Amino acid sequence: MPDLLARYELKYLIDEGVAAGIRDVVKSYLEPDPYGESGAYWVNSLYLDTENWKLAQQTIDGVKNRFKLRMRCYTFDDSPVFCENKARVGTTIVKTRALCRRADAETIAMNAPPADGRVEAAKPHHQDDLDRFRNLVDMIDARPRLWVRYHREAWVSPFGDGARLTFDRRLQCLVPSEPVFLPKMDWFHPIGLGPKPTILEMKFNGASPHWMRNLVQWFHLRRLSVAKYVRGAEEVGNMPFNGTVERGSRL
Repeated sequence: MPDLLARYELKYLIDEGVAAGIRDVVKSYLEPDPYGESGAYWVNSLYLDTENWKLAQQTIDGVKNRFKLRMRCYTFDDSPVFCENKARVGTTIVKTRALCRRADAETIAMNAPPADGRVEAAKPHHQDDLDRFRNLVDMIDARPRLWVRYHREAWVSPFGDGARLTFDRRLQCLVPSEPVFLPKMDWFHPIGLGPKPTILEMKFNGASPHWMRNLVQWFHLRRLSVAKYVRGAEEVGNMPFNGTVERGSRL
């Protein structure tokens, strides 16, 4: 069975003053993500797309049902890589992720035939999701288009209800070159977000928690569609449009 995560995801652009105020509130409901020091870590995502950037274009066009293909790692050493299919079905986010070995990451990203047969997932129960990811890559003839990285401060619910809040900062991008998974770190471009450079994301399953609704009201948050991938493509000159579109402020 696929490892499906169906949830809702709301994004806002804020400044550091607002971030500090929100952090003071969420300390009563969430705790720092245990996977990072004080809940903070780097996220590195390699986006795969068609030659004409069809998946990015669908985001800009607001296609109701769409997906993104990305390969995510948290360091550039020999650690495994997550192959993720992040789909939007109406207003719901459905994500599958499969862990692959770093040695297979380049083969998967380039949609190349494996040297020794089938590419095996790093965890056996991820195999079906990895096969589906590779099938999608093959179906649209996707290739590596853009690295996007940022520093994330994450807060998670201690109650297992899926509530999560993140602050993403220092957004950067890079057009990949081979070897894809050994990017030159000093070549990354900063992605400008204007006077409110921090991306706030609130994620939850089902109905939004009351404290999230309170945050929207107390801090006068205006919901945005902040597509990191599209903003990065715009930054490097590959997409002639703006990736930030204002939405209604209701949660």
